[in-house]
Amino acid sequence: MLVDREGLWYQVLVARYGEVGGRLEVGGRSVSLWWREVGRIRDGVGDTGGGWFGDSVRRRVGDGTSKLFWSHRWIGGTPLCVRFPRLFDLAENKTITVASLFSSGTEQDGEGWSWRRRLWAWEELLLEECRALLFDISLIPNVSDVWEWLPDNAEGYSVRGAYDLLTIGDDSHMGLPFELVWHPQVPLKVSVFAWRLIRDRLPTKANLAIRGVVPADDIFCVSGCGHVETAAHLFLSCTTFASLWQQVRDWIGFLGVDSNIITDHLVQFTHLAGVGKAKRSFLQLIWLLCAWVLWNEQIGGQILLLVWV
Repeated sequence: MLVDREGLWYQVLVARYGEVGGRLEVGGRSVSLWWREVGRIRDGVGDTGGGWFGDSVRRRVGDGTSKLFWSHRWIGGTPLCVRFPRLFDLAENKTITVASLFSSGTEQDGEGWSWRRRLWAWEELLLEECRALLFDISLIPNVSDVWEWLPDNAEGYSVRGAYDLLTIGDDSHMGLPFELVWHPQVPLKVSVFAWRLIRDRLPTKANLAIRGVVPADDIFCVSGCGHVETAAHLFLSCTTFASLWQQVRDWIGFLGVDSNIITDHLVQFTHLAGVGKAKRSFLQLIWLLCAWVLWNEQIGGQILLLVWV
């Protein structure tokens, strides 16, 4: 979609957001959340670009027209702005493409290098090191830059491949907490909710602010406790909502120390009674339903607050 310039989707995006220097524009403040996230992935910005997707793709340079010289990971495994932060800070054109820099000249005094001031001696040594990386790079005219899907170079990217990467690979990392969100006596919607909870994918105020849905100053807990509304705070630390866990412990007659990490809390709570399968299943059921109740109470509190305001 991003590199097939003759494709219908590319033309639609050009018409909607525009194109500058051979690259699709993100679109400013009025852009859709979907396209903003795609842009963050493309430019390697934030957790989205540097997370599971950013670590699974590599940009292979063709003519260099869609690769940002400083910001993209196009040579080696690290963007040049990270490898040479001093040079990046001094560069006047931080969004220059690989093609533009090469066409302007990569010599030490070439027009491709444009600095805010004259480089000092030790900064010129950094430039020489940077230029040394470019000696073996040859751009291929009329050949578009492409993305390589590292988990499967032969077949390339597919939705199924991405799904397998997120589920199979993530399961091995999450281990027991991932298994505990599924329970035969729990409705599917509750299990899906718990699945999102342990991955911090719920629409808490902190997550909504990151996505630009709510203002950055509107991230505090709906209970009025003054803390940022993250999943960990809401379910485990908030004096209004998280106190439910101690009440449940008193009710079932088990003692324990609550973890402030959601996955650890789930595992510890489920194993309070030891290794008996029936008891573990019972506590697993209790944890899932308590988390579901906490979330719905939090939503109800937000609705009441909006009505009151």
